[in-house]
Amino acid sequence: MAKNTGSESITIRCPSQIVDSIDQQVKQTKQNKTDVVVGMLSNSIPSLHITERAKLPPKPGIYLVYTPDHKILYIGKADNLRTRWNSHHRYQYFIETSMESRIGYFVLDSVDNLNDIVEEFNAEPMATISSKALVTADELEQVKQELARLKKQFKTTFSALAELGLSDIAQRLEASLPPRGLQDWTYDNGDSREGLTRSELIKRVGFGSTKEFENALNVHSLEDIAYLEELSGWSLQPIEQGSSRTRFKPRQ
Repeated sequence: MAKNTGSESITIRCPSQIVDSIDQQVKQTKQNKTDVVVGMLSNSIPSLHITERAKLPPKPGIYLVYTPDHKILYIGKADNLRTRWNSHHRYQYFIETSMESRIGYFVLDSVDNLNDIVEEFNAEPMATISSKALVTADELEQVKQELARLKKQFKTTFSALAELGLSDIAQRLEASLPPRGLQDWTYDNGDSREGLTRSELIKRVGFGSTKEFENALNVHSLEDIAYLEELSGWSLQPIEQGSSRTRFKPRQ
């Protein structure tokens, strides 16, 4: 269910009368569908500033993270909203994207109800609204399959070159892959004591930008926190005992 929706389109399933209402608002306000839909969501569900995440209710629910310009950064579900957001793995990314990001949420009665909602999201749609601001689950799956195909093709090509004795070309191709394993990087006592943020550590271990790091994640099909811990030898920890804020620090 949880999907990073920061790409090019999204499909929202809803009854046809709601689609008609959205179309009517688009005509009246001259806004695009994305702005109308996100405006409706933000006006009809509870939300809070992302730095106020500790105020989320300790109940199961579905949440979305969005910016003031109606860009949806993430959609997810949680058995306990407050606990989930005590250490959300993309919190630093949301802050870096927009300090004004907000968390909108739907509180549900039980985890069982949550699973029913998830199943409904996966069911055939009654009607769909498409926008050019986000990405559908089907399109995301197609991208993943294409990446897997390209990785397999690369490995096949690399093996063929090695067998033909073109070792120099093969070595250059291998060197072009993003790094794996513990990297040789520098830090001082202050870094060890205070810790490093996600963006700081990304640059320390050799990436020129967060985008370059995200591309490496796609190539290796890795989760970002695990990849950073592998490259640095550090681990994500609370900045102090009992704190919900985290930074990367040397493993204890």
